[in-house]
Amino acid sequence: MKPRASSTDEKGLEDGFVADPSYSGEMDPRGGTRIVVSVPPDRLAAVHQRLLAVVRPPLGVLWRQVIDRRAPRPQGTPPRDHVALDVSFERLIATLRENEGVVYADARAELWVRGALGEQLILDQDGLIYAYPDDPSWRDALDGLGVPDKETPNLAGRDYVKHWFHAEHDVEEDQLIRSLALTVVPVRR
Repeated sequence: MKPRASSTDEKGLEDGFVADPSYSGEMDPRGGTRIVVSVPPDRLAAVHQRLLAVVRPPLGVLWRQVIDRRAPRPQGTPPRDHVALDVSFERLIATLRENEGVVYADARAELWVRGALGEQLILDQDGLIYAYPDDPSWRDALDGLGVPDKETPNLAGRDYVKHWFHAEHDVEEDQLIRSLALTVVPVRR
């Protein structure tokens, strides 16, 4: 599978960096705890979907469109948020599998999933996964997938990162929004 993002040199040429599978706990910027998960692009869908099984339904889903590939907005424009509540795990997984190109190989959006107990799983533009809060259930799932608990370099620490936005995923984004019945939330300023 293509990556959402690639490490490059200062000229924008890919430098060959591929993160080793790993996870580690850390303090999140808001004062809580979280787990940061980094896996190569070919494992991203499987690891993400296994972690989603830890989130307790009903699920809240946020598709945070940072880049509108078809109608670019000025730099610094707030993202466009598409939200749905009470999404079943089965519907979410089926939708992600049907539209995996836009979810796992395109950096146009972040996917946030929140559970009934306030737990949250975020797939960011770099292809990193953030699990909130740091909890043994996340760690058990990752250990079961053979993802080791260790700090290793990932895309968040690279000096130059190129994000990929593929035209062939435009239709998938539309299908994902329809399938999950996502509604645009007006921007608050």
